[in-house]
Amino acid sequence: MQHFEFWHPRVFEAPYYAHLLSRCALKGISPRTIPKANWALPDGELGLGTKYQTQMAFDQSRFPATALARLPKDCAQVHTFAQNHGFPFILKPLLGTVGKGVLKASSPAELEQLLTCLSGDYLLQSFCPHSTEFGVFYIHKAGIQRITGINQKHFPTVIGNGRDDLQTLATAHPRFTHHWSMFLRYLDTSYVPAEGESYRLSFIGSHTMGCKFTDDTALSTPALERAVFSICDSQPGFNFGRFDVKAESLAAFQDGQFTVMEVNGISSLPTHMFDPDNTLRRAYQIFLEHGRHLVDIAYENRNKEMHVDGYGELWQRAKQGYADLNVMQETAKGVSV
Repeated sequence: MQHFEFWHPRVFEAPYYAHLLSRCALKGISPRTIPKANWALPDGELGLGTKYQTQMAFDQSRFPATALARLPKDCAQVHTFAQNHGFPFILKPLLGTVGKGVLKASSPAELEQLLTCLSGDYLLQSFCPHSTEFGVFYIHKAGIQRITGINQKHFPTVIGNGRDDLQTLATAHPRFTHHWSMFLRYLDTSYVPAEGESYRLSFIGSHTMGCKFTDDTALSTPALERAVFSICDSQPGFNFGRFDVKAESLAAFQDGQFTVMEVNGISSLPTHMFDPDNTLRRAYQIFLEHGRHLVDIAYENRNKEMHVDGYGELWQRAKQGYADLNVMQETAKGVSV
């Protein structure tokens, strides 16, 4: 049977949304109050949030250089970004999720090829070379800041046998899916690793793109907490969500030395629940616990002034966003790099 981390998200998440509705009823608040958990972000970053606006709501000292480009109109801006920050750099859809449509421009020639194909709103982000990546879940509830979960991202890696090329080894990997074409394109897949040689395949930190997520909440340290809390202190309207971060090493991460690649708001998943060693029961315990936190925090902030679009408008926007994202994903797959 397929492990729950690979279930269709609408199937896996259905009990969570039912739980949110029941918790709202118990608290006596409308579901439209939920975005107020993150009252400073547009709609609390509900659904497909605008990642640029969310990031810019925070002090930028821990983020990579980031810009917004609307392609093909802003090609000149993309070239300026490349001149200022060099290669490689990342292009990812503004309304992105689970690594869809993420591309890397490694040279001027590659960039020119990309710009002839891409259309839509993209984040440009300087490339962070750190090899260790984590998701860190944060809540601010009843005046107390907490890290409620940490997952380490284990990128798909193969071990050479001196005979098979990378394509063969990747295809035989137990987590291989057709989505891997998004990152295998950047490799010389005819390369034959030596026996015992370890070769990392991916730069996209999504479990749907092959990353294995492990529950490493026990890695939290006072230094890490201070670093995360200091980021959130710069934006008191952010009370529930996940930071995706990169660090030079595990030790650096625990010492609070990391770069924030992305901030996710009220639609964040507590990704440590996807640890393959978790039972389905344990995964839902983690998921529903975070749903309870979300509604409690929304209730605390129910009187905050905040514009929240109607759910019909949000649904239509999310529906259109997913459609656009799927087009961007198919375009990205077809780009030759």
